[in-house]
Amino acid sequence: MSAITSRPGTHNSEPQTQKEIAERGATAAAGAHPSWQYQDRFELWVDWMQRGSGGHWQPHEPVLQRAFRTREETLLQAERFIQRGDFPMGQRSTGGTTAPVTLMKNRRAALLQAFREAEGDGVTLIREVVFPIGEYALAVKVTRERLPDEIRTAFEQDANPLRSLVGQQVKLTVMIQHPYDVLSRAEGLLDIGDRSARVGSEVLTFPVGAAVTGVPYRTVTVAVPRGFMKKPLLYRFDIADLPSADLPNAALPSADSSSAPAGE
Repeated sequence: MSAITSRPGTHNSEPQTQKEIAERGATAAAGAHPSWQYQDRFELWVDWMQRGSGGHWQPHEPVLQRAFRTREETLLQAERFIQRGDFPMGQRSTGGTTAPVTLMKNRRAALLQAFREAEGDGVTLIREVVFPIGEYALAVKVTRERLPDEIRTAFEQDANPLRSLVGQQVKLTVMIQHPYDVLSRAEGLLDIGDRSARVGSEVLTFPVGAAVTGVPYRTVTVAVPRGFMKKPLLYRFDIADLPSADLPNAALPSADSSSAPAGE
């Protein structure tokens, strides 16, 4: 028995025009839940680069990517990583195994100095340096992005991050959690009720306690159990103009996310 009903059309209690949905979206934004507040997220990126046909450095393979809460912690961890001097390389050419690349002390010192002197725009890019090593180069950068924290709650709770997308153009993807078989897609303005969501003419009704996981203003997934030993159905809502590369992995719930959370 399906836990979700999906049908075209609208309810009399729902807004009838895109303008009304947009107005409700503006109202929802004005009444944002406290848990949706934006937080700074700093990330350390270390990658191997190689020269392309035009002589410019191009990505070759990643070495490290980690997120931190503060600028100071991120810079400190970057310096510690550089001082260790170990930058594995070879994942692509050796089928998943890596070969250690260890910089001599003087090269580590030169890279560390270059990193400390590097400058970004000070807003989204804090520091970035490309340090040539033979035929390759190490790219080390620290970035900053403002994002809300991931929220896990039940659909009917006020903290439901799907409410932050009301009035926005969203893409809906319906799929089975494993191996993420896509069942259907839809796109349109989003509106939601106490236990329902509408994307364009597609209307969904969710059971009480449906588990919701997502990042407000970006991407949200509703997980609906399908019975014992079955993977849940996932209803993923993404902002339509958000590049897929920017979607966090957290948008896909873990295997235990089909159980309803305790609350906000």
